Amino acid sequence: MKVVPMKAERRTALGRNQVAQLRSQGWMPAVVYGDGKESTSIAISEWELDQHVKGHHRVFMLDISGTPESAFLQEVSWHATTDRPVHADFRRIDLTKPIETDVEVNLIGYAVGLGKGGTLVKDHTVIRVRSLPTAIPDELEYDVTAVELDQFVTASQISLPEGVTLVSPATMPVCHVAKLTGPAEAAPAAAPAADAAAAAPAAGGKAKG
Repeated sequence: MKVVPMKAERRTALGRNQVAQLRSQGWMPAVVYGDGKESTSIAISEWELDQHVKGHHRVFMLDISGTPESAFLQEVSWHATTDRPVHADFRRIDLTKPIETDVEVNLIGYAVGLGKGGTLVKDHTVIRVRSLPTAIPDELEYDVTAVELDQFVTASQISLPEGVTLVSPATMPVCHVAKLTGPAEAAPAAAPAADAAAAAPAAGGKAKG
């Protein structure tokens, strides 16, 4: 994963009105934290961050008012109705030291078990790995073509690039092909209450001879 440059400005105005004014100018609030230092409130371009997220960029060299800071995009909060980014968290990193992060597994191909009455179930398609920041894969792929009915694919079966090691449990299921089950057979219909009453003798009475 390449290191992407991004401009940022130190932010001292933290109130709601100040943030609204920030957004009206095309900027959004963010924070940089970690590495034993105090958190730094910053402002970044909303449009630029959105483009980086679409490009799967997560390792940055932030230019904070002229001061370079290597950081990992830890989390982005999104507006529930507009899908606009509302806040971003950056974690300070050392580009020469490995970090742990989550990477998505993209399942490709058509599992053979699907043609035998199965359905592909995605159990955990995000796995945790450890590597240098610059070695983090954008995504991982697994070809499910050979997966049979009731067969599981585990995290240990996902091929990792050189320099990337698995942190998630090796036996964690990534996906499996489950057998589709039809609706249960309907139980026989109960006799109508009126018929049942007619067939049975009255309570406390005697059956006719």
